[in-house]
Amino acid sequence: MTTQQALDFLLGLLAAKPPGPQSSTPLKLERMRHLCDLLGHPERGFPAVLVAGTKGKGSTAAMIAAIVQAAGYRVGLYTKPHLVDVRERFQINGVLIPPETFCALTGELRDAVARGEGRPGWPPTYFEAVAALAFLYFTRSAVDLGVVEVGIGGRLDATNVVDPRVSVITTIGYDHTEIVGTRLRQIASEDVGIMRPSGRVVTVSQATVAAMVIEEAARGHGAALVRVGHEIRYRTREVSPTGTRFTVRTSRQVYGDLRVPLLGRHQAQNAAAAIGVAEALGSEGFTVPESAVRAGLAGLRWPARIEVVRHHPIVIIDVAHNVVSFRVLRTVLDEVFGERRTVLVIGVLGSKDLAGIADVIGPRAALVVATRAHDPRAMSPEEVAAAFRPHTPNVRVVDDPVAAVEEALRAAGPTNLVCVAGSFHVAGPVRAHLVGGPSEAGAPAETPARAI
Repeated sequence: MTTQQALDFLLGLLAAKPPGPQSSTPLKLERMRHLCDLLGHPERGFPAVLVAGTKGKGSTAAMIAAIVQAAGYRVGLYTKPHLVDVRERFQINGVLIPPETFCALTGELRDAVARGEGRPGWPPTYFEAVAALAFLYFTRSAVDLGVVEVGIGGRLDATNVVDPRVSVITTIGYDHTEIVGTRLRQIASEDVGIMRPSGRVVTVSQATVAAMVIEEAARGHGAALVRVGHEIRYRTREVSPTGTRFTVRTSRQVYGDLRVPLLGRHQAQNAAAAIGVAEALGSEGFTVPESAVRAGLAGLRWPARIEVVRHHPIVIIDVAHNVVSFRVLRTVLDEVFGERRTVLVIGVLGSKDLAGIADVIGPRAALVVATRAHDPRAMSPEEVAAAFRPHTPNVRVVDDPVAAVEEALRAAGPTNLVCVAGSFHVAGPVRAHLVGGPSEAGAPAETPARAI
């Protein structure tokens, strides 16, 4: 199988079923279990950490992987969506799955899907297939740990077939409401579906109703719950254009003067959760010293998360795509870059709360360049522009994201700020244009890995 054939197969699964809430039924998880059965149950082949939530789960997953890798372990990281190359979703010790391995495992996946033909609800979705591909890769590569980011919700997500050593729930907010519900209690009830009886759970500070759902579920499961803001405390020392400095205090020790090269106070909270996971893994046979925590966080690469990719003018790329993440982006822009004139390049998918996003970030922008995300579900640039005109009269429409950022750069002065956001499908092509290449996460690749 060639790379193009592998991509064609996976994208064919994306087109095989219409998107919508009908996919979020108990049949969804049963279909995933059957796919794993056809593949020899690769989801059982590695110890796992499962990370759910609305905001911060990707960054938290990357931090966990980087810390445990820095302790000398071989760590798989499965995240979604990708920015440029689908292989970004499958990484071991910060390195993308090799093309030949990706093609070979996709060939096995295609054969398994063919063997399952005729079952109710078949074939699997694209999202189920790529999750199964990650599990195959981690098992065949004999990783010491797989850090797995949940897609939507948790209870019925394809990733929930793994049996996590630690379950993680990051900030819960409103997104994908057409699938997981329109009330915070409903959304939280889906996320807590990744807990296990007598398991270990780490969560961050939550809205009151979400915190209540998490605490009730943990008691019901007899799970050990560790909460950032309670059992774990953190204090942000500095947020600057080069990263965030902070201190974390757990029941075991104080981690003083930590640094992560990601911008924002929210990243200190994510890091506190990652440290909570590292300590919980200590009870599961992993040895993660303080030096690994420091090295893993300090060496982290996590592209397009309020990432400064150019100076003069400053260009920031962020994958903010819902109201929760745009509030965080706005807070960082205000704190770190003050009154600097901002040119916003934005494209949004049709399922998002565009009016809410515009209310949050629109007043910050002196100029908005509305564009179209590289996705069939994208809103038109004209729709995006209309939502922002009440906040700024200076709005331009440029259909292609790369052309849009070039328009923004021409309009921005050397002391201005250009911010690109709204979707992975805007951030990805723009980052590839400005920086080049697919994006690898985790600690630096030269971090030594323990022998298998």
